[in-house]
Amino acid sequence: MLMEKKVDDESEVVRPARKKRRLYVLLGALVAVGLIAFGAIEYTSSPGFCASCHEIAPSVDGWRSSAHAVDDAATCLDCHADPGFVGEMIAHIGGLQEAYVHVTEKPSAQDIDGLVPQARCLECHDDAWDDDAFPDDHPTKEAPCGVCHRESAHTNEKAAFIPAAKGGE
Repeated sequence: MLMEKKVDDESEVVRPARKKRRLYVLLGALVAVGLIAFGAIEYTSSPGFCASCHEIAPSVDGWRSSAHAVDDAATCLDCHADPGFVGEMIAHIGGLQEAYVHVTEKPSAQDIDGLVPQARCLECHDDAWDDDAFPDDHPTKEAPCGVCHRESAHTNEKAAFIPAAKGGE
């Protein structure tokens, strides 16, 4: 009986140490997964990553020669994702869908819808309507910014993506 008692005492001592070790391993794994996920999100949010898709490369080249690229004033997700964490995650999910199409279907540049809702433009350009240089009788005040200002963020959009501008249809 003494021996049984001794084994029970040892197992009581070993169990908390084993639980603590498992807890540390679990916490370490969670931290590692979190760091990897954060790094992946940061990397896939960069213009360089966006340019890795041949359909988007001309847009990134056009962005690089625009005012939006100066000091990374506005990068891809600033315009192509809703603000905040949820908006960014939705954009990343959309990016995964686009990557799937890229691998399985090889779409043309004309198949890509990169239009930016006006609300995203106004996140940074909220004073556009108040500017003295912006006339009250602007002919397209109700139209989305990108209809007329599509090349503000990508200086080569027409030449790169509109067939007529490339001598096509």
